[in-house]
Amino acid sequence: MIIDSVFGPWRPDFPDLNNPGLTMARNVTAGAGAMQGTVTYSALKRARLYSATSMASRPTGTAVGLDQYNNAKVYGGCASALYKLSPGDRQWTDMSRTGGYNGTESDRWQSVEYGPYQIFTNFTDAPQYVDMNTDLQFADLTSLVKGRRIGTHKGFVILANTWDPLDSFKPNRIRWSGQGYPSDWAFSAQTQADFQDINGYGPIQRIVCENDVWVFLKNGIVQMSYIGAPYVYRFDTRVEGKGCSVPESLVTVDGKTFFLSDDGFYMFQNGNLMPIGNGKVNKYFLQKAESSQFHLMTAMVDPRASLIHWTFVSVDTPNGLPDKTMIYNYQTGEWSEAEATAPFTFNTIALSWTIDKLDEFGTLDDVPASWDDPIWAGGSALLAGMDMTGNVYIYSGDTLPAIFETQEQLLINSVRAVDPKAVGDRTNVMGVRPFFEGSQATASVAVGSRSTSNGVVQWSNPSLQHAETGFAYFRVQNRFHRFRLQLRGEWDKASAIQIDANAAGFR
Repeated sequence: MIIDSVFGPWRPDFPDLNNPGLTMARNVTAGAGAMQGTVTYSALKRARLYSATSMASRPTGTAVGLDQYNNAKVYGGCASALYKLSPGDRQWTDMSRTGGYNGTESDRWQSVEYGPYQIFTNFTDAPQYVDMNTDLQFADLTSLVKGRRIGTHKGFVILANTWDPLDSFKPNRIRWSGQGYPSDWAFSAQTQADFQDINGYGPIQRIVCENDVWVFLKNGIVQMSYIGAPYVYRFDTRVEGKGCSVPESLVTVDGKTFFLSDDGFYMFQNGNLMPIGNGKVNKYFLQKAESSQFHLMTAMVDPRASLIHWTFVSVDTPNGLPDKTMIYNYQTGEWSEAEATAPFTFNTIALSWTIDKLDEFGTLDDVPASWDDPIWAGGSALLAGMDMTGNVYIYSGDTLPAIFETQEQLLINSVRAVDPKAVGDRTNVMGVRPFFEGSQATASVAVGSRSTSNGVVQWSNPSLQHAETGFAYFRVQNRFHRFRLQLRGEWDKASAIQIDANAAGFR
């Protein structure tokens, strides 16, 4: 008899037996299903080389902007230099101040756009700025303060987690420039340049500038509201005892801020904190992640698909580099995972191009994307990556092979739902038919089975889908069963399997 089994959400934190969804959803993204409690999974593209270029050492930050003529600008940095990605040859061009920089391997460049300026900070060096309309060379914004975090709000440039010549290192300090004067940091009632120390919640990890400024500390979240002279800003604690533990994890989209805390993933919106990984993926992630390498984590947003990608170093990494990605659909609340095909990810925009520049790619086989890809439209949002030498990639390569593993079932219960006369507690699995889209793809299925819920799972050899019936055929008899579906080639969406099974009596 045929048993329909639709794909549910990925829930690695649940037990395998009677899991509400899948125990593995790898190299896929999770979207809405046709029915409540179901999930449709989509294919994920591999990162493909866009530009063979280099930095002096591993990338530690990027920024994008537009000049006065709406030309796209892409900047990047490493420990010792700041660069522009040149539109003409797609090479990183050094735009560092004279003498370069002295950043460490754990420093990350962060940036903010202020009028025509792109401003970078890495804490070790003075904040840097460049006029995007002239794009000549970065220079010191000020010598009065350095900061790990940066933002802009109501005409102020804000630095947080700071150092200054008078007070030295103040990880809990937030300081702002004169209003309308991004290079003026002298304390002044007239310009409103000032500072505030936030005590009791550890170091400032990131700041998010919306109508108010949200200050994310290690153990709290504080609202920073502009009230004007003489106090300039008011500070109100909104969350105590819970904050951002990994600054590199924080990302904001559509007024929602997502980040990793000590016990897992959270969303923050309008002063409210909500767990998004509890009981779903937190335990799995915290076991898989190499916490000593969290400073190598990168986060990027795919707004067209409502996805956030967190790329990180796992405990299984073969080379010490980021090798895994957690993917969250912030519209549906569902998760998946993937192999990291670029160790450093970032959001960027497409550079302007002309048809004569196609010669730079060599043959048509080397063109990095199809002609309908946003990369060919200057200024369009793109997902991009880099390797540890600065080569630039875009996510337009071939489709990654997908792996799904279903929950484990006492399958006789599903057989009895169709045939109440079925006897015993064991079943024969005769075949499995996967449901997916993509005529250029191949599917194989394996059956995992065991006789007790704490026994060792024995996997059958994978069986290819039959071209006519759509079934992968088996003869597997046992009490508990689960199924592993692998899709290779150019597939699009997957949503369910059908199981051909019948009662096998007792043993």
